Amino acid sequence: MDLRTWVFVANRKLTDVETAQVENALQDFVATWSSHGIPLKASAFCFEQASIVVAADELVAKASGCSIDKITHLVRALGQQFNVDFFDRFNVLIRESDEWVISTYNSAYQSVSIHSGILSMEEFRNITYIKNS
Repeated sequence: MDLRTWVFVANRKLTDVETAQVENALQDFVATWSSHGIPLKASAFCFEQASIVVAADELVAKASGCSIDKITHLVRALGQQFNVDFFDRFNVLIRESDEWVISTYNSAYQSVSIHSGILSMEEFRNITYIKNS
């Protein structure tokens, strides 16, 4: 089974306090997220204090345009709250030594970077696994 995934890479790393607040907001969001009144089976988390990852099991219910807009609204609000830009699609995470760092998109790194074009948890896991090995 794979999950439809949305990735929002920040323009800076979040602090520990900001990460905890973002995690709490994400958990509250997925607990009540629905599509046309049908609850979505979803999860969300911060990855490496530098991105927000939201995933939904669309075998249970498909995320509609309105439900996807709710993700965007939440992430935009979190960005405003913490003065972080999660919507610059040129921001990517690449692995340097033992750390994920925010960098600028380069097509040479697309298959090994965390970026907004990732559409599935399988793809996300493969990138994080390859770079952690």
